[in-house]
Amino acid sequence: MARNPFRKPYIFSKKWAIWFVVGIPFILYADLTDASAKKSDGVSTTIFVLVIFALIPWAIMRISRALRGNSPQGKTYDDDGDVIDGEILNLNLGYRPRVRVQARLVDGVLEIPAGKIAVGDIKSIKAKDPRSLFVKVPLIMFLLLLSLLYFYLILQPLFLLVFIEIPWNVQRLFNAPQIISHDQMYEQLHSHKFFSDVVHSQALLRPSLIVLSVVVFTIIVKPFIIKTALIIDTNDGKRMLMPFSYSLNPYIQTLVETPRATRFIRKVKRARKRASSR
Repeated sequence: MARNPFRKPYIFSKKWAIWFVVGIPFILYADLTDASAKKSDGVSTTIFVLVIFALIPWAIMRISRALRGNSPQGKTYDDDGDVIDGEILNLNLGYRPRVRVQARLVDGVLEIPAGKIAVGDIKSIKAKDPRSLFVKVPLIMFLLLLSLLYFYLILQPLFLLVFIEIPWNVQRLFNAPQIISHDQMYEQLHSHKFFSDVVHSQALLRPSLIVLSVVVFTIIVKPFIIKTALIIDTNDGKRMLMPFSYSLNPYIQTLVETPRATRFIRKVKRARKRASSR
């Protein structure tokens, strides 16, 4: 993958620097000149404002761009750690071993392992399963049922934790009087029509283990079910493919890899519009 830009912590994002210079002094002035604020609260207020409005936004910016393999300014690194021009899409193919595949948009030319094509010759570009509907529809239905089962099972430990376990343990932590017992809390929760249809067991272990088994099963079958490729259709009727594999971790796929591919496709489409308007 592209080199991680965390190796240069002294480089700041321009947007973050502008926010720091313009926003932070204003917020500090508003807080420290508040008539109701005490003098002794000045240091704690300053630290709080710097952490909430400076350090955390900076960390979010750095982490989000580092996960995309970008520099703090949003540029992309190559394997040698040098910033390269143009739009780069780094993806992985396979799981063991994982092979990197790359699509590049440089000077109006889209480069993928299958070849090069001018953006003006592109009719459509998308990332999806290249297989026919006859193959995809049964797999989609199977994954949908698996997802519904997963969410149905995970609701049980979630609701029990939120409405029973956490409040009950908080009361014990602060030595508060037990207004209602653990069993009574469960009975009241289970008496509600919606919760009675969802929560069937007071024990957290069993539904949690079932959820874990569903997750493990999904990870095992995913490489055999989900196939993805960058599909490029040209104006002369040809089709070019760049197969790639999303991460087994659904959170990484949803938060990092899918938005990365979507942004690259949008930039290719904008470049195609600019080329066609000339």
